[in-house]
Amino acid sequence: MRKFKWRTNTIVLLALLSVAITTLYPLFYVVMTSSRTLEDYNKNAYGLPKFFTLDSYRILINNYSLDTAARNTIIVVGLSLATSLIFSSLAGFALAKYDFPGSKAINWSFIAVMLLPSQILIIPIYLLLSKFSLVGHLPGLMFVYIGTNIPFGVFFLKATFSAVPDTILDAARIDGAGFFTSFFRIAVPNAAAGITTLAVLQFLGMWNELLYAYLILPDQEMRLLTPALASIGGRYTTNQPLVAAALCITATPTLILLAMSSKYLVRGVPTGTGSS
Repeated sequence: MRKFKWRTNTIVLLALLSVAITTLYPLFYVVMTSSRTLEDYNKNAYGLPKFFTLDSYRILINNYSLDTAARNTIIVVGLSLATSLIFSSLAGFALAKYDFPGSKAINWSFIAVMLLPSQILIIPIYLLLSKFSLVGHLPGLMFVYIGTNIPFGVFFLKATFSAVPDTILDAARIDGAGFFTSFFRIAVPNAAAGITTLAVLQFLGMWNELLYAYLILPDQEMRLLTPALASIGGRYTTNQPLVAAALCITATPTLILLAMSSKYLVRGVPTGTGSS
């Protein structure tokens, strides 16, 4: 029995190591490539660098206005994420814990919007933003991100808040707690893992989004960080170290965020996808 268990554990360990290697090797390769000179890379694309250099990062920072792109990203993603979470949390809590006329219709309307492919909304959204002169401006992209993230946010947090015990909320109402008191002091602390999970998922979606970011902000000076760095790959495909440095800059915030919030993701995803 012990021999069988040891063999099983060995097989599982080897399988996990294989998955880890296939996941980490591309990241390792990109980091190594970003720290090489173009001449060194052209001699041996898959070898280790003869010496490490940060020239590609200096070129990106000094010549491609990454400070402006980073500022635009913080404004758009930060405000869009905060607004989406606030409205999604309030709506999800109301749909989960309050029975009012039209609640089921509202809930199904959010689900119906989620089923629509985002590609079919491109032209209507662009025409609507053009009518209000929002194309080429940061608020235009913010409205798109907020509007496209709220339906899933409400769906996700409705399931999350449904897991909060009704007995606690009923006791709070008996003590005189209203909607907002119950929401902020009871529901939010109990659903913190689910809200954190949603925040991470929506941040990753907005950070990596390119289609609307390119379409609504065509001016290079108004670009967000990820689209600005992605355009470098199209213009400088022969300079792979520069492209690799751009990939590293793009991926670093997401990797740090995932590492810091991994325990919340493990707890929050099952809660947010539970029965509603």
